[in-house]
Amino acid sequence: MQWGNLVQKECAGTESKSETEKLLRQAMEDYESKKFIAKADNITLGQLLDTWAEEELKTGALSNGTVGTYLQAINHIKQHPVSRRKLKTVTSGHLQQFMDIMSFGGTIEDFVSKGYSKDYVKSFSAVLQQSFRFAVFPKQYITFNPMQYVVMRHKKDDMDLFAEETETDTDNGKVKPLSFEQYQKLIAQLGKRSKDAILPVQIAYFTGLRLGEVAGLTWQDINFEEQCLTVRRSVRYNGATHKHEIGSTKRNIEAHLHNVPVIKRGTAKRCAGTFRTLGRKHYHECLCTRYKGGKKGICKTLG
Repeated sequence: MQWGNLVQKECAGTESKSETEKLLRQAMEDYESKKFIAKADNITLGQLLDTWAEEELKTGALSNGTVGTYLQAINHIKQHPVSRRKLKTVTSGHLQQFMDIMSFGGTIEDFVSKGYSKDYVKSFSAVLQQSFRFAVFPKQYITFNPMQYVVMRHKKDDMDLFAEETETDTDNGKVKPLSFEQYQKLIAQLGKRSKDAILPVQIAYFTGLRLGEVAGLTWQDINFEEQCLTVRRSVRYNGATHKHEIGSTKRNIEAHLHNVPVIKRGTAKRCAGTFRTLGRKHYHECLCTRYKGGKKGICKTLG
């Protein structure tokens, strides 16, 4: 390979099989040394994570929520001493130590971990898996992925064998959703503190959407006849750039839309302000559309 282009080389004919095999071995060694070069040089794991985030993570098809979670994981990894190691010196043992300290907690040098949930630790594993795969190909910094030998370990949940059933009934470890009574208390408090937050919270509670997905809903995403929502986008705030970003996602959700008071009445007194903060002037037919004279109008949301 020369200047990024493949070069075909021809050799003169030989008189014996041994000479031909010798030339073939030389050609293979030349190919291996020039076709695939593991250029780790002085790059560190932290620098690899930054490169992967810019070139693959942020330009990929993952939802805004997932991208945000992975970026947070990257920032956390870069605080650990392993991020300062040169990439070619990072071993599976170093990565296993990092994953264990994130799961069980502990201290190493100036890094302190209190131990995290299984789902949060999975985000660290996913980031490291993908970034090392990226280092192997297409970057060709290293020749193998050390994360393939790392095992995820988790703390066992402590259980009280003599506790009442109602105290340990946590739906197989899943987070218990708000009861309707708790929801009503939340809405009452929002009415006193932040009325603009009531609409997205109502939609999220009755449909199960994430708040970023609620912020990205438009009237075209709602099918009242089929009682179904189509989630096409998600909005999130990027703390690094101090801007709101719109990401793509796609899923259909069956929902009892008549339970959502604002949607059922078809009246929204105030714009929730989500699209107003996007930093550009535009018109959007969003869920904060105002109704005038019983007819649907267009909510003017200026940046």
